[in-house]
Amino acid sequence: MKRIIRFTTAILVLTMLWGMCASCAEPVQQEETTAAATTAAPVEVESQTEAEETEFALSNIPDDMKFEGETVSLLYWDDVPNKEFFVETSNGESVNDAIFNRNAKVEDQFGITLNFVGTPGDYNNQKSFVNTCLNSAMSGADAYDIFCGYSMTGASIMLQGLSQNLASYEILDFEKPWWPESLMSKATINGGVYFVSGDISTSFLYMMYLCAFNKDLYTDVTRAETSVIYNIVHNGEWTLDKFIEYTSGMYSDLDGNQAPSLGDRYGLAVTEVHFDAFYTGADMVTIEVDQDGALVVSEDLFSQKAVDVVDTVYNLLNNSGDSEIQKGVNSFKEGNVLFVIERASALSRHLSSAPFTFGILPIPKYDTDQESYKTCLSFPYTMYMISTAANNANIAAATIQLMAYESYKSITPALFEESMKSRYADQSDDALVFDYIREGVVIDIGRLFTTQLDNLSYSIFRGAVKNSNAGGYASTAAKYTKNLKSKLKTINESIDALNN
Repeated sequence: MKRIIRFTTAILVLTMLWGMCASCAEPVQQEETTAAATTAAPVEVESQTEAEETEFALSNIPDDMKFEGETVSLLYWDDVPNKEFFVETSNGESVNDAIFNRNAKVEDQFGITLNFVGTPGDYNNQKSFVNTCLNSAMSGADAYDIFCGYSMTGASIMLQGLSQNLASYEILDFEKPWWPESLMSKATINGGVYFVSGDISTSFLYMMYLCAFNKDLYTDVTRAETSVIYNIVHNGEWTLDKFIEYTSGMYSDLDGNQAPSLGDRYGLAVTEVHFDAFYTGADMVTIEVDQDGALVVSEDLFSQKAVDVVDTVYNLLNNSGDSEIQKGVNSFKEGNVLFVIERASALSRHLSSAPFTFGILPIPKYDTDQESYKTCLSFPYTMYMISTAANNANIAAATIQLMAYESYKSITPALFEESMKSRYADQSDDALVFDYIREGVVIDIGRLFTTQLDNLSYSIFRGAVKNSNAGGYASTAAKYTKNLKSKLKTINESIDALNN
């Protein structure tokens, strides 16, 4: 069992050290370059407080581990929507400076140079990124050591035989809290781990789904303190039924035009691309790995539980009259919507100037029997891989581990502070909820193989919630299961070929 280390206290300490800057979450485009992008000495920061030392887990990397004079080359997708890999200088912005200091510490501790090379690789540029990785593997001495690709490219790179089994490197300790627990329980393929993410990826944290709520509207409507809803969450009672109880009856024709419009009051705002959060939040996955190491269709996908979730969410969004499903967060930020389902990045990107105070909650559970809150990841985050042609594979493995550790210590708290500091009142509650959200991240292997599955890993559920009811969803089981099994057969044959 992974030792769960909460860093709530440390986050609250660090919020006093860093300033807020919402612009850090805006998309950053880096031009492709073949020149080394190195970092200078880390900026001086205050020494760790006792609270920080007790809240953070310890690194497993020996202090005397050195690789003097070596260069580790990293190929990354430069159309990533958030700052993640390197920045040129420190500028006083919390996430920017945390990235700068992380890289400087890695270089200083190991005595190495980090050479970051960018190339397009987002959803529309997956094939190009994979081809660049393939060309690198064939280039010999000029090969990249680490691939840092958009989440959907990890499986493609693995199936090309271009990524190593990271589980074979002792230095990569996946029991540490900077790696998500589901990485080993859900994403181990044929006994191997070929791509990893977690605190090492700023985008991983930005892409976590959560439920933000308007605290001012909550107190106005319920006549209760926000501590009431936080206690529901802390007691494990934040379920779909409880969520619907709060949204029910929230609609009000504020603009008086006698028709639902963006000027009215709603209980929930969410758009189609974010429907996935309800499926994962109910502790379900789409594809699993069986006892023989093969990828198979999860029993969750067309279970009675899944049918119930489709029915519940469909009615909430389409029949209740309490949901706005066109503008999502843009509707929420106007101040007349109680809840919004969105990614963490939306907080700093869209809500920094919102005319109200907001808080965060996890995505609701299926029911109170569900052990913990589960968090879906939106796709634009990074998978880290070691190239099979890496010139410095052992150094690359150590670099990934140290980057992940330093990110966990500094970037994760900075990101929370940046997203939330200026707009929330109950720091301890929101910080603790952030822990729940982060610890509950689910790495659904079906979502990692989305490209090979022709997007069925998400489109089946989304389509049912948008266009049909539960009966319609259940009736598609045979057709979709047959289709998925056919595609999984091809994937499993490719995986088997890699091990032969």
